[in-house]
Order: sequence, then C-alpha cells, then structure tokens
Amino acid sequence: MEEFVVWLLAAYGCSSLLVLVADKWAVRMKRSAELPHLHYRLVVRDSGQVLERVIRRLLLCSYWSGKPIRISLIDAGSTDDTGQIVSVYERYPYFLHVSQEDDQEEHAHTDIVIDLRQEATEAST
Repeated sequence: MEEFVVWLLAAYGCSSLLVLVADKWAVRMKRSAELPHLHYRLVVRDSGQVLERVIRRLLLCSYWSGKPIRISLIDAGSTDDTGQIVSVYERYPYFLHVSQEDDQEEHAHTDIVIDLRQEATEAST
C-alpha cells in the first residue's frame, strides 16, 4: 500500500510539472504571436543555387535576434529546381504563400524585398 501511495504522489507531481510547463509554453507562444513580424518577399527566377542558403540565413538571423519573420516567394518563371526547393519550404509556418507574379501592391513598412533572380547564362564554349 505504501508503494502505491509513493507512485501516486510521483504521478501527481509529474502531471503538475507538465501542466506548469504547458502553461508557460502557451503564454510564450501567445506573446511571440503578438510581436510584429518582419516580412521578407523573395523574388526568384532560376535561384535554386542560392535560395536555400538565403532562407537558412534569414532563419538564423531571426533566431539570434529573437524577431519572428514571414517569408513570401514570388516566382518569376523558374526553369531549374527552384520549384522543388520551394515545395519543401512551403510546409513550414513562416511561409505565407508562393505566387507566380508580384502583385504590384504597396508593401508595408516591415516588408523587405530581396531580388534573387538569376540572369539566363549562356553556355560557355
């Protein structure tokens, strides 16, 4: 019987700890959702070689600065593997959307446009 009481108290203590941690996590997530996001608009065309590096660098800067970011991609007619890279990153919560053309609307003050379009290179002979 004493052993049962000890296990019962241990289970109660663990569940109390889990509730406390979950509550702190929920408060932290609510607070981070209220922070203003920096919105990056990446204009890409055949940018497969640099796109992943730029996204990882933006995420690293966001992590170290503590400022949340959102990323939108504007594809200007890619013919390389840019689309495959984009399809992988679309699953993450920091991506807003992928569009085929820039919708020429006035961007907010927190929008940062980064042009990653690669010029068509001719095959060297």
